Amino acid sequence: MSTPDRHDPSTVDELTWAVHGGNSSDAFGALRTPLVAANSYVLPEDASQLSWSDSSELIYARNGHINQRALETKLAALDGGEEAVVFASGVAALHAMFFTHLRSGDHVVVSAVAYEAVHRLFAELLPERYGIEATFVESTDLDAVRAAMRPDTRLVHVETIANPTTAVTDIAAVAEIAHEGGALLSVDGTFTPPRCTGRWPTARTW
Repeated sequence: MSTPDRHDPSTVDELTWAVHGGNSSDAFGALRTPLVAANSYVLPEDASQLSWSDSSELIYARNGHINQRALETKLAALDGGEEAVVFASGVAALHAMFFTHLRSGDHVVVSAVAYEAVHRLFAELLPERYGIEATFVESTDLDAVRAAMRPDTRLVHVETIANPTTAVTDIAAVAEIAHEGGALLSVDGTFTPPRCTGRWPTARTW
């Protein structure tokens, strides 16, 4: 009995060929990245050494996807950033960022005008379950932001342009306050599109 070869229809059942026939792993020669509907990718002949949690290799869509990577590269460039990560929703992005950078006992300065899920996270879930304290301030008031900083402040989170008040926080100024205190700055820019010309000034987001 011959060894099945997905590239040779004579060695596999016709139903197998219906799935694998004509497939090519070299599908990205287009000038622009095509929309790829695949949720899995070609694996090496010996996949025993693969880490199935590794997001640096294209293995499965939940780890990483060619279109996801293309979008991340584009967004990072538009925002003048080093890297970008995209998620299925804004709340997923917020959760990932908070749970990546915060630990039990940390303190956070949060914009008083913030998405409801953010407010509930810092007013209820994070302090009750993880001992993470938050101070809510009017982020357009730089003195208030500065006064709220503590030695254990690890993150300053602002929303600009704020929804629904449309208040505008000075990102560069708040970034300076955060960095002087040894904290990171995160910005929820739901209403704020990326700059398509030039780059942000000295402000850096986390």
